[in-house]
Amino acid sequence: MASIRKREGSWVAEIRTGHKSVSKSFPTKSLASEWARKVESEMDASLYRDNRSLNSITFGDLIDRYTEEIGAIRPFGKNKAAALKTLKAALGSVPLSGLNTDRLGKYVDQRRAGGAGGVTVGIDLTYTGGILKTASAIWKMPADQMAVSDARARLAHLGVSTKSRERTRRPTTAKIDKLCEHFHAKGSRQRVPMPNIIIFAVATAMRLGEIIGLKWADLNQQDRTIIIRNRKHPTEKVGNDQEVPLLGEAWEIVRRQPEKGDRIFPVTEGTVSTIFPRACQVLGIEDLKFHDLRHEGVSRLFEQGYTIEQVALVSGH
Repeated sequence: MASIRKREGSWVAEIRTGHKSVSKSFPTKSLASEWARKVESEMDASLYRDNRSLNSITFGDLIDRYTEEIGAIRPFGKNKAAALKTLKAALGSVPLSGLNTDRLGKYVDQRRAGGAGGVTVGIDLTYTGGILKTASAIWKMPADQMAVSDARARLAHLGVSTKSRERTRRPTTAKIDKLCEHFHAKGSRQRVPMPNIIIFAVATAMRLGEIIGLKWADLNQQDRTIIIRNRKHPTEKVGNDQEVPLLGEAWEIVRRQPEKGDRIFPVTEGTVSTIFPRACQVLGIEDLKFHDLRHEGVSRLFEQGYTIEQVALVSGH
């Protein structure tokens, strides 16, 4: 039951019903009584959440728990893992009671001042919102989810877009040939089969990570197909395996690769991501990314008459 008493000109309502003692001061007795009835009703319905518990929990604690529990069920990709690491470094010491609109607004300003674009900051806010939503819905913590919405509104007010703009860069055939010739000219000094990887990327519209992850064991020579393991998907991070056809030159490129080890292209993503832009710089090819080869591949598939469903199957869109 609630007790309401007058103290130093204010009315204090105190409740001791199966929870830690909670009290609050009001200027009038009627307001104190109204608050007490509301809290008791929430307690009876198991809806009451004591915000004082958030003082001893930091956002870093929440990120660790989120990683341990949610990450075990749905493993995070490298981008999400990196974003969570950034969030923990910047906001890890902030108690949940202090992770409010003002604090997130300050974080947004700091990220922008450090050179982060609207899309990057928007991703940070998305992951922050996901963690706070999990804390509220699953762990029954009274986390302030509105702080994330307010931070997004702040970005919109400043004219900062959090939506990525689709690149429309299409490399010409001449530039693709020029890149392949550049790597061919290196001969034995270039151990990475870049000409084959470049042409394969255009022929299949696969992502770089998918290409270097292809395995001989997943190749079906009879049907000329291959299985892409754990293909990128909005919700399925693990187990989204897809069997796709090897169209055009893709099949012949695979057959030309020496079977040394379990992977068809035994190179690292970091190596390709380093030598490709370096070659573009040497050749004077501006604003071309390896991922643009995937866009070019998709465009060529449509130009060859494939349907949206067929292109989606091949490209994984």
